Amino acid sequence: MKTNLAPKHIRNIDGSIILWFKESNRYVVVPENTWILISLYLETKTQESYLNQLEHSLKLGKLKECKAIFNEISTFLIDVNSVSTPENETFKTIASPKLEIERHYLIHNKQIKINFETSLIESIIHPQIEHHQTNKVVNIDTEFDIFKTNDYLHLHKNKSHIGSYKTNAFHLLQGRFALELTNTIHDKNVDDWIATFHASTVANTKESIMIIGDSGNGKSTLSALLMANGLDLLADDFTPLYLDMNLYRYPSAISIKKGAFSILDSEISNFNTLKTHTNGPKKVNLKYVPQNQKLDTKNTHFPCNKIVYVKFDNTKTSEMHPISVEKILETLIPDSWISPNEKHAQKFMNWLNDVKCYELIYSDNDFAISNFKALFN
Repeated sequence: MKTNLAPKHIRNIDGSIILWFKESNRYVVVPENTWILISLYLETKTQESYLNQLEHSLKLGKLKECKAIFNEISTFLIDVNSVSTPENETFKTIASPKLEIERHYLIHNKQIKINFETSLIESIIHPQIEHHQTNKVVNIDTEFDIFKTNDYLHLHKNKSHIGSYKTNAFHLLQGRFALELTNTIHDKNVDDWIATFHASTVANTKESIMIIGDSGNGKSTLSALLMANGLDLLADDFTPLYLDMNLYRYPSAISIKKGAFSILDSEISNFNTLKTHTNGPKKVNLKYVPQNQKLDTKNTHFPCNKIVYVKFDNTKTSEMHPISVEKILETLIPDSWISPNEKHAQKFMNWLNDVKCYELIYSDNDFAISNFKALFN
């Protein structure tokens, strides 16, 4: 009926249908029976013919109920194809002002300079990478400027505009900065990243496992525990996936909220000496735990075919079990950036098809560590 609204890529994984809409770069998971109704809608030439099939062939109710289904699917397809107007075009001509705070970092043999307009803006980026700060300046590989005009934060790279973001959505600036920094330190093409996930990732010497979970569910604490018990922290909270379908290292420290300080004090040497930061309007106390080895002594990327949804719950018995990819996508997709490139979308869906998914509910740290390590075998 309206083939211009049809998804470009369709994949059946674990009985759930994953749809990708090219126009909006939206991923949607629907049950198989819902997909039958959607595909019938797209294939049928007229509304009358569609209603007739619902009522008489599929026996989904009388004409009134079938019209309701028709309207619901029409609204759904229009909504998932809608595209918001980008705001960044307005700010492309803004030049970087002279910024008062300058910091230098040495990461993977790359000299990075960041200029911040204020200490408040600095607090958005600097604490996570402070352990890479250096006073030695030779040749600067990449220079970033981060500043504010009116209600927007702006990110420039080598004096060119990268993006502008509402101040109350500063996490979007953090994500784009992280992508640009990752691109610089790994010498990659910025257009060849498949996705960046709001996820932590640990690795052994051969493969990596991604850890996801809702905010406050303990994924960063678990990452720190796994690192303290011999695994390699590949990334915390920001995990990038490149065209070669490997997850790449992002060199930020692990952010640990105050509630987990007592857990990690006995696990990580000198934890109590780490600086405590206050973050956000709620003034949350945080410590940033650096990665356990220097970046240039470790592998920079690993394949990943396992994702674990983590939830700390001290009212429940610890357990780990397989789950469907649909459960993973509910958490993974909303907070992730995924490339709008059609070939990238196809590679992403192929990757999802091969990933094994698990849920870890834990109250016992030793249980979590031993079961997580067992996944590598």
